[in-house]
Amino acid sequence: MIRKPVFQKSNLILWIIGLVVVLMVVFGVQYARSGSITIQLKPGKPINLLIIFEQDHKPLSTQLLMFYPARAKAALLDIPNNTAVILKTVKRMDRIDYTYKTEKPSAYVSEIAGYLNVDLNGYILLDEKGLKDAVDLVDGIQVFIPAMVVQEGPPQVRLPGGAVMLDGDKALQYLLYREENESDADVITRRQKVVVALLKRVNEKSSYLSDQAVMRRFTSAMKSNLSPQSKNRLFSEMAKVDPDTILLQKITGVNRKVEAQTLFFPFYDGELARDMINQTLNAMTATQAAGSKVSKIFTVEILNGTTTKGLASKTSSIFESFGYDVVAVGNAPTFDYDKTIVIDRLGDKEALNSIASVIKCNNFGEAGDYKGSIEADFTVILGKDFNGRVCVR
Repeated sequence: MIRKPVFQKSNLILWIIGLVVVLMVVFGVQYARSGSITIQLKPGKPINLLIIFEQDHKPLSTQLLMFYPARAKAALLDIPNNTAVILKTVKRMDRIDYTYKTEKPSAYVSEIAGYLNVDLNGYILLDEKGLKDAVDLVDGIQVFIPAMVVQEGPPQVRLPGGAVMLDGDKALQYLLYREENESDADVITRRQKVVVALLKRVNEKSSYLSDQAVMRRFTSAMKSNLSPQSKNRLFSEMAKVDPDTILLQKITGVNRKVEAQTLFFPFYDGELARDMINQTLNAMTATQAAGSKVSKIFTVEILNGTTTKGLASKTSSIFESFGYDVVAVGNAPTFDYDKTIVIDRLGDKEALNSIASVIKCNNFGEAGDYKGSIEADFTVILGKDFNGRVCVR
């Protein structure tokens, strides 16, 4: 005789609880992926996004895009892939891209976030095909190439000179090629210009990209840990930025040979880079003063008012890494300045405070105190209180 199964209410309750738990987990994962950017689009919350260009399943160029939707401000910081760090995952010093995996770059992203002490909202990854597809979908990107570039390769490079519109294939060539005597700084700047040019086309093609089908095709060219909805919202907000005002920054340091490979060691063990990020984010969210020239790239003159040789030249690299245009480096009228002075000729208090905060200086002078040998928005005269990085008491 076959017994009929006995229905127990306790079993039903357990099944219901189990189902609720599963639904909560699924909802939580979806919320974490799609909700992150949406939450950060509130006033006072900048977005920090990692943009990775990939070649042969390895990161070719990694850029940190710091973006503040409320004021349409943005800055782009290059992160060298051979940066020497103590990797948390393997507990040893190596290049920061050692942990990179093309299908799952989360460990690489985590190492960057930890090293720079910055909260990353997500990443966008463009491999060779993805870049070409994205560029072609917005009908090309416009860049300025000083002279025609011809390299037999492989790979073969053919790039016209002047202000030109590059299709996807040419944009990839522009990103990948390198001249024989080209400096690292020039390569970094060119690769940052690819990001800026792409964002500019997003701005110009905002009406075209507002079509859901078009935006879906555009974002599908990119790998990301963001949901399709978050990517759509992200690019919609990015379209509001004036690309010509994006601040281009780089980490300064030196290359050294370590066990048959070249590693990049940032100055001050990365402290300078972390200060740069903090000051950039603070400047983005600061209340804009009346008359402040937010879109201007400020020019700086740096003078050595001490007997320490080469101090002004070394300090210029600090200001340049923050995105300022150092137009002159030299000696002050005398070498007995006890305190560092920042002189403002522009009349922009917000910009003055930003310049002074780079080296933590709180001494300001009048424009008449030193007329300067060249026209610059600000003059920094280094004194004995400057230790090569910041002013100390």
